[in-house]
Amino acid sequence: MPPHISNYIIDVVDVLGDGHCGYRVISNGLEMEDNWLQVRKELSQELQKKEELYEQIFGKVRGLELLDSLDCVVVPAPLDKWMTMPDMGLIIASCYNIKLVHFSMFQYFTFLPLHSPLPVLQRTIYMRFIQGNHFVRLCMRDDCPLPPTISIWGRYHEELAEKWYKFNYILHMYFLLIHMLCES
Repeated sequence: MPPHISNYIIDVVDVLGDGHCGYRVISNGLEMEDNWLQVRKELSQELQKKEELYEQIFGKVRGLELLDSLDCVVVPAPLDKWMTMPDMGLIIASCYNIKLVHFSMFQYFTFLPLHSPLPVLQRTIYMRFIQGNHFVRLCMRDDCPLPPTISIWGRYHEELAEKWYKFNYILHMYFLLIHMLCES
């Protein structure tokens, strides 16, 4: 995670670490209480509903693996059922019509919906992958700069989602400016 971003963290929500933590973070960010199972179900429906789109993005085999990884009700979840990023990022953003910002030690991306127009009230969920095995939710200041939009979004988004990028571009330029100022 870029060091300058830590100044924008208001709170860290540490969800239960039982293999469902990524889905618990999304549930928490959507104010769905602790309904990780519902999140898994809705993401599975999104993958099935837009099967052709996700097959173009991930390929048939990886698309089926992602679908299979969502099918889990046992606690703790086995390793092959854990959330994988960046693969799930576009699916989550598209399913819930949100901006999803993901930070880890080695990568950080903003995920935007592929097939939804920009809503009047935008919601952003920030998550961080820590210790190589756990997701936490970050509560960030409103003026937090956003990392770049994941590049494959540009190839696969529908035209009605274009305003998401224009809106995000401004925030990404702010991210670059802050990053440059912190390094100088």
